[in-house]
Amino acid sequence: MPEARDGSTSFLRDAGAAFALVFRSPLAIYLLYNLTFVTALFATYGADIQGLAYLHSSQSNLWRMLTVVAPTAWVTTLVILLSDFERNRSAWPRTRKGRMTVTLCILLGLPISVLPLVAQYVAWQESPVMVAAVSRVLPGSSPYLKMLITNMLGLTTATLLACGIIGVHTQLRERLPEFQQRTGPPRSGALDEDARWYQQQASLLKQSLALCAITIGSSILSVGAMRNLLNQGIATPTETLPTAPVLGYGIYYTGLIASIYLPAHKSLKDVGNLLVEQFLQQSPGNPTTWKQRYEEQQAARAWLGLQGSALQDIQQGLSVLTPLLASISSLILGSGDP
Repeated sequence: MPEARDGSTSFLRDAGAAFALVFRSPLAIYLLYNLTFVTALFATYGADIQGLAYLHSSQSNLWRMLTVVAPTAWVTTLVILLSDFERNRSAWPRTRKGRMTVTLCILLGLPISVLPLVAQYVAWQESPVMVAAVSRVLPGSSPYLKMLITNMLGLTTATLLACGIIGVHTQLRERLPEFQQRTGPPRSGALDEDARWYQQQASLLKQSLALCAITIGSSILSVGAMRNLLNQGIATPTETLPTAPVLGYGIYYTGLIASIYLPAHKSLKDVGNLLVEQFLQQSPGNPTTWKQRYEEQQAARAWLGLQGSALQDIQQGLSVLTPLLASISSLILGSGDP
């Protein structure tokens, strides 16, 4: 009996540890994503299980599922960001001046980010045809409330991503004068610590860019799908919504991402180049020939990840969803006919 009791206790302890490992680690992301997707789909269009059927005569089911891709990605991104913030807060500046800088940048940039959303609501309210189409597409008594909640969720996600990029940029700008003022070789161990800090900031910047790519890619898919749903809900063919605004939406927010990321990447490169020079100063038996100096410089640049350019990083980040976008772009940006 004691052996059986010990075995049962051991099983429960291992089961509890496994449960904690799943729900307190990135292992839970796929569970969160799928649960959020189904919840968002049912909350927006009603608990119609037939809408998930993969052989169905109604094309609108596809558009409905694609419209909830964005809020699902936003919730998943929010969980990732909040989890990282809870663990280390490495993207958040440690100084009060740095935190005030991030807050000021966000407050000044927020109206620009909100402008397309406000313009959309104004355009809808001025068009009775669009109001009727939205009411037909989104069941329930408050379709605009659903869209407002969804847009606020997306805006919160975008704001936190911007805070992350600007926070990293602020920390780099705060440390840059310190690196510039160093005249001699740094003390033992200090350069390795600086290099670890630099690589952490570079990793955070790339993660934020990848999440931005996922956010904007999923948003374009959802907006395009909503356009097709509205086209089906509009009775007058002359009122059919064109594809140009969807493309303009993507270009607008891609430009916003680039305007935040490119300056941060330049500061990252500036700090990295200063660290490379300090590595060369600390190198035993400083390189005496240009060939030796070049080889050590390239080795240090490769270790710090200074080989790529900012445009290459943006291209890689925005290509995260390229296969998905390429496979269904003809559907999303099609004529919208039922």
